[in-house]
Amino acid sequence: MSLQDLKREFLEYLEIEKGRSLHTVSNYDHYLTRFLDYAKTDNPKAITENMVREYRLWLNRQPGTKQGRQTDTLKRKTQNYYLIALRAFLKYLRKRNVASLNPERIELAKVPERSLDLISSAELERL
Repeated sequence: MSLQDLKREFLEYLEIEKGRSLHTVSNYDHYLTRFLDYAKTDNPKAITENMVREYRLWLNRQPGTKQGRQTDTLKRKTQNYYLIALRAFLKYLRKRNVASLNPERIELAKVPERSLDLISSAELERL
């Protein structure tokens, strides 16, 4: 079975079996389409660690956008969304006994934790 067919089945699985929203399914479709366009293969066995490493490098060099303006590169958090979708797809393939890269071999980029500026009790009382 081709990767395109497997992707279609995976997206249906997300919607029906996993109960994911149509927005989430649409995002996964976008992320996986971009990977499959990059990979230029229709064989699940052709997805290797080296291919994923090169894909990560390619993602890191893609221009990003912020509030409609182009930025230098995609943020790491955004890059991780692509990798999370790919990892979920590979987990699905494994569940279906389709030979491919072990999804546990895909590591996400380190993203600094967001810090929240909280107000103190005294500041809250002054409000």
